[in-house]
Amino acid sequence: MEIIRKLYQKIEKICENPYIFVIILGILLNIGVEMLSRKSLMAVLFYMVNSPFVFLYNSLLISLTLTLALLIKRRIFSFSFLSAIWLGLGFVNSILLVFRTTPFTAVDILLVKSAYAIMNTYLRPIQIVLLVLLCVFLFIFIGILWWKAPKHKEKISYKKVSIFIGSLFLTVWVYSIIGIKVGFLAENFGNIGQAFLDYGFPYCFGNSLLNTGIDKPKDYSPEVVDELIAEVKKPIKHENAYQNGEYQEVFQPEVGKDTPNIIYLQLESFFDPFYVKGIEISEDPIPNFRKLKEEFTSGFLNVPSVGAGTANTEFEVITGMNLDFFGPGEYPYKTILKETTCESISYNMKELGYKAHAIHNNDGTFYERNKVFSQLGFDTFTSLEYMQVNDFTPMGWAKDFVLTEEIEKILKSTQEKDVIYTISVQGHGSYPQEEIKGIEERKIEVKGMKTEEEDRAFGYYVNQIYEMDLFIKELTDRLMKFPEKTVLILYGDHLPGFGFEGEDLRNGDIYQTEYVIWSNFELEKQDKDLEAYQLSAYVMSLLELYNGILTKYHQAFEKEDSYLEGLKLLQYDMLYGDLEVYEGVNPYQKTDLTMGIFPITIKLVKEEGDKIFIEGENFTEFSRVSVNGKYVETKYRSSDILYIFTDLKEGDEIIVHQVGKDNISLGETKPFIYS
Repeated sequence: MEIIRKLYQKIEKICENPYIFVIILGILLNIGVEMLSRKSLMAVLFYMVNSPFVFLYNSLLISLTLTLALLIKRRIFSFSFLSAIWLGLGFVNSILLVFRTTPFTAVDILLVKSAYAIMNTYLRPIQIVLLVLLCVFLFIFIGILWWKAPKHKEKISYKKVSIFIGSLFLTVWVYSIIGIKVGFLAENFGNIGQAFLDYGFPYCFGNSLLNTGIDKPKDYSPEVVDELIAEVKKPIKHENAYQNGEYQEVFQPEVGKDTPNIIYLQLESFFDPFYVKGIEISEDPIPNFRKLKEEFTSGFLNVPSVGAGTANTEFEVITGMNLDFFGPGEYPYKTILKETTCESISYNMKELGYKAHAIHNNDGTFYERNKVFSQLGFDTFTSLEYMQVNDFTPMGWAKDFVLTEEIEKILKSTQEKDVIYTISVQGHGSYPQEEIKGIEERKIEVKGMKTEEEDRAFGYYVNQIYEMDLFIKELTDRLMKFPEKTVLILYGDHLPGFGFEGEDLRNGDIYQTEYVIWSNFELEKQDKDLEAYQLSAYVMSLLELYNGILTKYHQAFEKEDSYLEGLKLLQYDMLYGDLEVYEGVNPYQKTDLTMGIFPITIKLVKEEGDKIFIEGENFTEFSRVSVNGKYVETKYRSSDILYIFTDLKEGDEIIVHQVGKDNISLGETKPFIYS
């Protein structure tokens, strides 16, 4: 504490004026935060020279937050605490950029629970221990600082401090307005990773904290919305309906025997590794996907994220909404979809008599899908906890082969046509740079990355997508034999987190993956590059299905100059406005989401030696038994047998729960009374 006190006194002596001290400290903290973000002092100096107005603005922004310390007697503590917060944010951003391309935003704070669930995948046990110890040390240090640090001796002139704070706030506010008008600052970010480099971490993080949802369009009014909807509801106008120089009237056909099942397959971190310049791969890891691209409708798919953000690509495909209109780095799953339902491919197809299902071979609570999917109109959700999974990657992710059986189960379990949204996980990071048990012998070798360690990590990834490609063949082979017409839409959700830049790729765009629209019946090949939010509408147009406001809008207005302007207007009205689109009443009711396809049941409970034997149906490794409301030790033997180790008495209530790694029960059986 004595060192800190003397240091503070020297700084105060240099500055004498505490207001100058606040400005200088803001500049120093800005340099520190940007060093953590850019990983280089030279990169920071380059940033300062090339963007001096942006650098000064961010320094003043930090200084504005530091002025709070001027109102408190414990100034050493306050300045240290506020500085620690800024450096802590910079440190978290630096760590996240190691594992993904997108920087740290305010919405990530809402994802802490999801991040905790996969921490073991990205960090070694020793790293987790050191991180915990660091946090404990910081808390202790802050406590000591509060207790020991000397107070400011002079009387605080609240009038002067208030004038200074007001002046600095006014300066930052005017600076913001001028910056946005001139163009060296931006309100909305197309490429959030680049935005943090262009506009600085403090501004971008603050923007993500305050700027959420969709801004109200300037021309938003009932009359404008009604006029647009009147155009949308006219007979469909799209490429398939254009004949003899004019658009033809196209009407929605009735769902019948010829209407296909529609299956989405969102492939985790899947892309063609041959797009990476300068690398050598011993053999093609995705020959089956490549063959499908050549034979069926395909193209590039522009997705909203890189290295992470699966749920946002998912959101765009399911809803047809453009994520660019939301706040920077926002996850609608964690914001607006917690409050309201939303038009989606699920609701649209259910209006045509379909059943809507979701499948994900990962935790059901990840991104809170177990709650969000009911807001998106799904009837069932089969997560990892409801699957019989026997094969995992060395990093602990379930392999995708299990999805074939789960898709078949759904198709065979319903009389109706099905729309199935399937989310893969096998290609998920992290990608180990060292040799670990299970991957010493690689089928496919990789060379040409920057270091040998990166070769090893990319080689691990390539071998995972090789297996994912085999899964694609297995699935399409099975679906080809299925007696009902079926369409399968395959696409990568985002590029893997290897820090690629546009110049590293042959296609020049880190926000591009690829898609294929496969079918087990003849469907004309019509290649086209798409945005993720256009994918569902394009699939529907190929199938001559036009249900849903946004589906019709994409199909009819894609080539109009006012396309994006109108899309933003519709999205705002649907989620934040007056629901003029639906005549003031939201037509979509939250579904009673069923976890799993087949119910988990208890048929019999009896003693067998020192164990209690539970017979039932559809148990998994995640089945856990409670007796009178308390969990007991449970052992899984098979899908119809569990063992528990406890004493039972007549009248005890026994329930089997499906419990994820986070100890949250996703579903349970009806109570079984022991006798």
